[in-house]
Amino acid sequence: MRVSFIPDNLWNALSKSFQNLFETFFHYSFCYNEEVQVWQKCDRHGNTYWYVYDPKTGHSAHLGSEEEVMSWIESHYYF
Repeated sequence: MRVSFIPDNLWNALSKSFQNLFETFFHYSFCYNEEVQVWQKCDRHGNTYWYVYDPKTGHSAHLGSEEEVMSWIESHYYF
């Protein structure tokens, strides 16, 4: 039996927020490089989206498909 003063939905949201915060902290503390970084994410409705970040410029975007990710990368880099 679990006794809790925090409703499950709030607990889940807080847990996910702390997980994201830890992942971001860990990534920037130990894995920093100048390459474009791409994460596949899922929103609370189950929809998949992509988060793209360019550490050289500080630009970022939330995109809906891999094709959009490739286009974004190509528009920010001149190969």
